Amino acid sequence: MRRVASLRYALLAVLVVILSSPTHATVWVLTANLTGSQVVPPTSSPAFGQAIMSYDDVSKLFNLAVYEVGLTQSEILSAKIYVGAPGTNGPAIYDLDGGASWSGSGVIYSRFVFGGLFPAAYEASLLSGNTYIQINTPGGAKDIRGQLIPVPEPMTLAGLSTGLALLLLRRRKR
Repeated sequence: MRRVASLRYALLAVLVVILSSPTHATVWVLTANLTGSQVVPPTSSPAFGQAIMSYDDVSKLFNLAVYEVGLTQSEILSAKIYVGAPGTNGPAIYDLDGGASWSGSGVIYSRFVFGGLFPAAYEASLLSGNTYIQINTPGGAKDIRGQLIPVPEPMTLAGLSTGLALLLLRRRKR
């Protein structure tokens, strides 16, 4: 019984230290899986892709790596970041350029952006999963799209784990 109380106080102390630490920039990591089924309306595109983005919420700068498999360089008319919840279309907010800016060969191409300035007005949309990347093709028949979804950062996972541990200890006591 005494041991459980000591553990509770120790976990509470750790939580207080975490919450009282000075604020600083958070580097967010976001990922997207691009498929034709996510386009609005959906396409039957056999192409697919993956994106990973890091975003600094103080400087508003991001790094992005996007790759796609199944489209030729000439089929990539444009690629952009848009604002929109899953299942909805929205306005383009960042241009990732057409096929000439993509590197690769055959039907595997990639596009990298280093130090891009993300439009600050859309930060809340980005961090809540309401932005997406879409690669546009001639006539739209092979378009692919993927929502940019934030990956939980380590401190969030630590806080969640601490909360769950406290709940479990409380349930055990009863």
